[in-house]
Amino acid sequence: MSQGGYAVVDVDDEINDQGNGLEFKTFLPTDSHAPRATSPSPPDVPYSPFNLAYYQTYFDVDTNTVLKRVGMAMIPRPGFIAENCDGQIDLYGPFWTLTTLILVLYITSTLISSITQYLASSHASSNLPLLSTAVSVIYFYGLGLPALVWGATKWLGVGEWGVAEALGLYGYAMGVYIPISLLCLIPVGILRWVLVFGGAASSGYFLVQNIYPVLASADNKMTRLLIIAVIALHGGMALAIKVLFFSNSTIGPDPIPDPMS
Repeated sequence: MSQGGYAVVDVDDEINDQGNGLEFKTFLPTDSHAPRATSPSPPDVPYSPFNLAYYQTYFDVDTNTVLKRVGMAMIPRPGFIAENCDGQIDLYGPFWTLTTLILVLYITSTLISSITQYLASSHASSNLPLLSTAVSVIYFYGLGLPALVWGATKWLGVGEWGVAEALGLYGYAMGVYIPISLLCLIPVGILRWVLVFGGAASSGYFLVQNIYPVLASADNKMTRLLIIAVIALHGGMALAIKVLFFSNSTIGPDPIPDPMS
């Protein structure tokens, strides 16, 4: 018999003398009551330093989200991970930020040097070793140093964050130097000092706002003194950027001589 778009066949005959009745139903694809095939949910990925699938979640982010987080990191305020990253930091954005900063630092520094040599009627030459310097300095500060800071906090008994959070905060904090590096093309020495250390003040305040609450949560109050090392190293990083990449000026000398020359 046909009902409502599907066929129902009732079999009341006894089968093998056991009196079981079988009911066969054939569902059409348009039947809302038809069972649907569902794909199995992926299993939980166990943590392992050699399991690449575990790290995949830290790189599952789109470009718009990364750019938004870079922009929000330029506005120093606490709760960056909880509010702007929805409690889950990513590692693609910090790595992209540091790599972009390396390229921008090298290009702008080389361009500044070329313009200076051109105005001085001297032969312009490339400076490839400066690229390796940028890679070493920026990657060590953006990747190596936060890992050391995280290790120090773990040794001191701070368990409120992981190494991914430390890498994410430092990586996004360095994003402010990308537009600053472009502005340093302006050939005024004092302006470059203002721009570089203005960026250091902004990004340093961002780090303090997001790292100090973690340090303050430890039972050992001496752990809070670690923030002094964070500030001092960040200031040293800003000085290294100015001296290594933006010491050349086409309008008068810099107010502080370049110790590398």
